[in-house]
Parts: sequence; structure tokens; C-alpha cells
Amino acid sequence: MHTKESTSFRFLKNTVIFFLGSILSKVITFFMLPLYTSYINPIDYGYYDLSIAYVTIVTSALFFDIWVTTMRYMYEKKEIKWKWKASQSGIFIYLTSLSLLVLLGLIVNKIFEIKYLSLIIGYAITLSLANMFLYIARGYGNNIIYSISGILNTLIIVVSNIIMIVGLQMDFSSLYIASIFGHLAQCIFIESRVKILKNLFQTKLDLRYIKNMFFYSLPLSINSISYWLLTSFNKVVVQSVLSIEYNGYYAIGNKFGYALSLATNSFTLAWQDLSFSRSANDKSNGLYYSRACSKYLAFLGMGACVLLPFFNVVFDFLVNKSYYVAKATIPLFVIAALLNAYSTFIGNIFYAIKDTKSIFYSMVVSCTINLILCYPLIKIYAINGANISMTISFLVNILIRGQVLYRKIGFRLNYKEIIKYTVLIFMTSIIYSTNMVTINILWMIIMIFYTIHILKSDIIRLFFDIKNRIGLN
Repeated sequence: MHTKESTSFRFLKNTVIFFLGSILSKVITFFMLPLYTSYINPIDYGYYDLSIAYVTIVTSALFFDIWVTTMRYMYEKKEIKWKWKASQSGIFIYLTSLSLLVLLGLIVNKIFEIKYLSLIIGYAITLSLANMFLYIARGYGNNIIYSISGILNTLIIVVSNIIMIVGLQMDFSSLYIASIFGHLAQCIFIESRVKILKNLFQTKLDLRYIKNMFFYSLPLSINSISYWLLTSFNKVVVQSVLSIEYNGYYAIGNKFGYALSLATNSFTLAWQDLSFSRSANDKSNGLYYSRACSKYLAFLGMGACVLLPFFNVVFDFLVNKSYYVAKATIPLFVIAALLNAYSTFIGNIFYAIKDTKSIFYSMVVSCTINLILCYPLIKIYAINGANISMTISFLVNILIRGQVLYRKIGFRLNYKEIIKYTVLIFMTSIIYSTNMVTINILWMIIMIFYTIHILKSDIIRLFFDIKNRIGLN
């Protein structure tokens, strides 16, 4: 039974936990931009960012989000034996994919001469391993461990980069090495608390169960590739049409768009826990998910309106002048990131109702549109063309998913809210483009107060919910 009080309290608790861990840790990384942009030139940073994009597509194709599938199956039942079984099966599939990754790396190493290939492969291996450990930890309900591990990861990356870049005067290879250290430390910490490997042998291997998980995940492989074509392929096009240097500008501009996702991703993680724990056949799902998505849109829309003027004010303090080209691209990066986050939020509903095929179809259509538009738009509008292409593609993605969910569970997109936040973000983008600090600060303050106003009822409801919980205890 999902009462408003228990649901809101659980959502708030998990949101705070994820914010303090996963999200706050990434915010620390965001404020490392002065270090990166001062010591690493745009060409090297562009190479690094492009290599990470290639890592993403390879791991997406080989691992097809098996960590998400594992967590989804761990939520099927509350019994600990069921969680052992799901995590064991997920790790079995993961290890099979990992062996293919290593084999592919050896083949590529024999054929091509790629700078820092061994570090790139090491990054891919440790990143995928960390993802597996993180999602299994969440499947066991250890959200606090999940968050602490994120902070540990970030601290190690930050300290390692400062030592290697500033102290040892190393080049951008330090970015790979620091991440590898961070991922490994994260896995060791989670294992010491959750005992994932120890529990791996608590139940017998069930090949039929593994087969079911594999076929559940299979569409996600193509979906992940499509998602890469929609979000990261544009980096390849930027390099091809413009230069690797412009890919460096693209990478920095994208950091600011990514910051919006950081500010709201804690809600997505908490939302996964709530949506995965609901029955796929619950008749109230349509209304429940519609309201949740409407609230999330409010967080995203107001987040964009507050962050854009903030970015305008702090850009010169965070980013070296050699990357100044990126400043004009930030509004469209933020808009693309907003639509990306909203699409992902809606996509989690399909995971919850076990309909991964619809995720696949909507993503294929969207990435096809992006592939058609990105080349001509980048030639005309440079980096902003990549964001215009992504924006159009994600809009189509959201509309398709909304229509599919409407037919399946009665889900409804709130078009009035969509229009309202579109107007607000458009106005905010115009103010950003004036490049006047005073006007941007004033607008940011207005948007902060307006955000408090529109979320006032939710804040009050959560306050009384917490008060009741404390009273019950």
C-alpha cells in the first residue's frame, strides 16, 4: 500500500541520501573545472572526452545496462535469497560481457595505435565494475553505502588529479588514472560493507533465470547504443566537421548542461526505488506516474531557470579564458540536458512495468532523427547545432513515450506545464545572452523565490509527513 505520507517520506529520504552522496560528489568534480581548463589544453581535453564517448558506446553494447536489470530483479521480492539469486545471475552475465570487453581491447591493441589505449580499457573495466557494485548495493537497500562510496570515489579522483596534474606535472593521462583509482576504491568499500562477492555463492546458479534476465536486458543493449547515438555521437561529428579543439569546447559546455542533471538526478535515483517497488499491474499507476513526472518537470524547469543565470555569473571564475568559446553554448546544453533528464525519468516507468521494448523503439526513432540532423546543423551552427539536433530528438522521444504510456496505463503528459516552463526557459536564455551580471543575478533571485512559491505545498506536505513519522517513532 502506497500512502501519500509513506511515499513522500521515503522519496524525500532517498533524495537526500542520493544528493549528499552521488550528486554532491559530482558537484565537487564540477568545481574542478578551473584546474582542468588551466592545465589541460582544449585539444587534449577534447581527445579525453571523445575517448570516454567511445568507452560509453562499447560498454553500452557489451553490458546493455545489466546493472539496472539486476537491481530491477532484486526488487521483485523482499526475501534475501531472491536478492542473492538476482545479483548472482546479473554478475554471471556481467562477467561474460567483461571477457568480451577484454578480448576486444586486445584485438584493437594489435590493429591500431591509440594513445593511452591501456588506460582507456582500464577505465572502461573499472567503470563497469563500479556500476555493477553500485546497483547491487541499491538492490540490497544500501542507499547510504551507495552514496558514501560516491563521495569516496570523488575525493580520490580529486586528490589524485591535484597530485598528478599540479604536483607531478602529468598530462591528461592523469584523468584516466585518477578515475581508475576512484572506481576501484568504490568497489572495495562497497564489498567491505555489503559482501556482494561473499553472497555470490549463497545460492545455486539458475541458467533459466539467467536466460530470463538476459532477454529482459537484450533490448537495452540496442537502446543504449541508440542513446549514445543520440547524446555522444555528436562529439564525433563535432570533431569531424570542426576539429578536436572544438570537441574540447564542447566537453566544457556539456559540463554545465550536465550540472542540471546533477541537480535533479537525486530525484531520478529516488524515483527508481519507488517505481521499481510498485506492482507492474497496479491500476493506479497511470495517475501516480503522471503526477510524479509533472513534479519532476517542475524541478527541471525551475532548475534550468535558476542555474542558467548562475552559470553566466560564475563562468569566468570557473573556466580558463582559452575555453571562452563554450560560454555561448551553455543555454542549449542546459535545454538538451533538461529534455534528456525528463526522457530518462519517463523511461524508468517502462523499466517498472517491464516493457523494455518500448524504450528501444522510442530511442531508435530519436537517434535516427539526430543522425539525420546533426551533420547539417553542426555545419551551420557549429557546437550549438549539435544541441539543436539533440533537443529536437529528445522532444520526439518524450512525445512517443508519453503516447505509448497513455495507451498502456493511462499516463498523461502535462502540456500546460510544458508550455509554461518552455516560456520561462526561453526568457531565461534571453537574459543569459545579455551577458550582464546584474540582470542575471536579479533574474536568478526572482526564479529562486518563484521556485519556492510553486513548490510550497510539497514542502509543507513533506514537513508534516516528517513530523508525523517522528511522532510515530
